[in-house]
Amino acid sequence: MKRRRLWVNLALLLAIALVIAAIAGIALRPKGASAPARTATVSIASVTATVTASGSVKSAGDIDLSFTTPGIITSISVAAGDLVKQGQVLATTDQTTATQQLAAAQATLSQALSSASTSGASAANAGAQLTLTIQAAAASNDSLKASVLQARSNLAAAESLWGDSCVNPDDPTCPNPSAAETIRSAQNGVKSAQLNYDSAVTVAASAATAYDIAINQAAETLTQTKATGSTTCTTYGSSSVNCATATGTTLSAQHAYDLAVNARTQGKQADNQTVEKSAMALSTAQVTLRKAIADQTKLSSDSVRTAKQALTNALSAKEKGQIANAQSVQNARNALANAQAAVSNLGSGDTANASTVTQAAIDSATAAVAVAQRALTDTTLVAAVAGTIGELNITVGEISTSGVTPSGNSAAITLIPTGAFTAAADFAETDAAQVTEGDPATVYFPAMSGQSATGVVTSVDPMATTSTSSNLVVFNITVSMNSVPAGVQPGMSASISVTTEELNEVLAIPQSAIATVGDVTTVEVLQPDNTSITTNVTVGLKGDALTEITSGVQEGQVLVIPTGGSGASQFPTGGVPGGGPMRRPRS
Repeated sequence: MKRRRLWVNLALLLAIALVIAAIAGIALRPKGASAPARTATVSIASVTATVTASGSVKSAGDIDLSFTTPGIITSISVAAGDLVKQGQVLATTDQTTATQQLAAAQATLSQALSSASTSGASAANAGAQLTLTIQAAAASNDSLKASVLQARSNLAAAESLWGDSCVNPDDPTCPNPSAAETIRSAQNGVKSAQLNYDSAVTVAASAATAYDIAINQAAETLTQTKATGSTTCTTYGSSSVNCATATGTTLSAQHAYDLAVNARTQGKQADNQTVEKSAMALSTAQVTLRKAIADQTKLSSDSVRTAKQALTNALSAKEKGQIANAQSVQNARNALANAQAAVSNLGSGDTANASTVTQAAIDSATAAVAVAQRALTDTTLVAAVAGTIGELNITVGEISTSGVTPSGNSAAITLIPTGAFTAAADFAETDAAQVTEGDPATVYFPAMSGQSATGVVTSVDPMATTSTSSNLVVFNITVSMNSVPAGVQPGMSASISVTTEELNEVLAIPQSAIATVGDVTTVEVLQPDNTSITTNVTVGLKGDALTEITSGVQEGQVLVIPTGGSGASQFPTGGVPGGGPMRRPRS
């Protein structure tokens, strides 16, 4: 029995020893490395390098329009801010002088042709003069037809700039946005004045009710006080203290009643004045609206009337000109017939020299007709392209001389072409050195959240300047935008991001995973046991978020990002000297 107990005790001791040994073995066993906190995977991606700077929006290619023919300005069909179509008439000058000069030039040409016919030394020369006359007549007729077509176009443009829809602010079909906006503003004024008037009437009515309630309450209190005082004085005697107190209470109630009556009188007077002022403001707004509609209607009517008169004048000039041209051709035909009849009587003079002199006179007269026709055409100023009227430096009745307005401006009207905008900014010299013309760019507009436009670099200033705000050397870079969001105006702030280089489908990793010591660039490649091996790599393009790797690692490998490494997801904010990413030399 004792022997059995001994063996049991030894077995228990052995089991306890084994458990203690196992626990010690687990506790003392070497632990594996813990997983790193930050890693990055080598992947195929696009590497993009950009430089950025802040600047502003500018209008591109503003067109300065001026009269080349001096004269009195007779009409102006547009105002600053108006949208215009290509070919639309903007302004005109008096055509009287130009028309007279054209008629005189045509008469001189006719005389030269007639003289050539009568002074020709041969029927062949007269035939040549007839050909010239026919050509000149055809050219004159074409010019007259063109003038009529232009006048018809001007009339159509004038007639299209107004419609009943312009009176309705909710109708988007008005062809004249400027007129519609003017009337809309006046209509909004009427609406606002009507609301103010209605509010004043409502407030006055509510106040009158409150005044009446206050007076009724004061009157009721006064009646009760008088009754109480009478009873008190009868009960205690008129000379008693109780009677004196009751009499004082009655006087106070009477005073409160008088105050309520006065408050109603003064309050109603003030409320009535407020209502009257609101009514006057409403009436004034209604008059302003009627005047705005009348003014816009008259402006449109005047433009149409002027265009109709111009068309009438052009048709009349065409009719008279065609008759005169036909007569010139007939005179030339008669001269040819006379020359052919008299050919046998020609003497032996120097016909060649005479022909040369005659041809010179015809050439001179033909050129004078072309100049006069051009001068007549230039009495009408038209929009070269569709756009917005920027500045208007002329007024009706002034005398406009060639190329200079009466106010001294070089342009009578400034036209901003539709959608023609650029953005420009001063880039730090280290960033500008990476930019060349043709680089793609994106322009952001801080005042318009989420709005941007694409474009290309169109110019890089060859000369550096010094920034007045930072005293840094900068180069001005201009970007031409393909199109801009609605609401973009010249002078708005703009943030320009230029893509200096972009590589697609390349091996790339975050910059924060790279360590560089001297000329040696390494990364830490993660192993299955969570340890890492330092591996040499060769880098290519260093972009904003990623860096290209040309050798050393393979797609799919996981890299350890050292603790405290710079976040590779940070994009450059631009404008910082030397802040741009490194790029490969352009081939």
